[in-house]
Amino acid sequence: MISSNVVGTIQAIFYASGTFAALASARAYWRNSAQERAKWLFELYQRFYDSDSHGDIRRRIETGNTRFAHEEQDEQLLQKLDDYLNFFEFISFLLRSRRLKKKEAMAMFDYPLRKMANDKPIRRYLSRPEYGYEGLNELLKDLGYPN
Repeated sequence: MISSNVVGTIQAIFYASGTFAALASARAYWRNSAQERAKWLFELYQRFYDSDSHGDIRRRIETGNTRFAHEEQDEQLLQKLDDYLNFFEFISFLLRSRRLKKKEAMAMFDYPLRKMANDKPIRRYLSRPEYGYEGLNELLKDLGYPN
C-alpha cells in the first residue's frame, strides 16, 4: 500500500506540472498572437503606404492640391479620393470594433489623418451626409483633430 504522504507528493507534482504546462501554453499563445498582430498591422500599413491606388490622392492632400474635392467635377479624381477615404472608414470600423487600438492608428496614420483634417476642401467633402463618411468624421473627432 502507498502511504498518504507519497500520494500527496505525487498529486502535488501532477498539479505543479499541469499548472506549468498551462502557463507555458498561455505564454506561447500570447507570443504567437502578438506576432500575428504585428504581421496584420504591417500588412495594413503596406496596403496604405505601398499602394499605387492611394499615392496620387495622398500626394495631393499632403501638398494641399485638393481644390478638385470642392469643385467636384473630375470624376476620376473623386473616385480615387473616395477609395482613399474609404480606407480610413475601414480604419474607423477597426477602431470601433476594437480590432485596432487608438495608439496603433495614431502611430501608423497620424500624418495623413492630420493632413486630411486640416484640409478645408477635404473636410467639406467629408461633411456631406450623402457621401457617408460619418465614421471617418467621428474618427477624426475621436482622435482629437480639429474640425
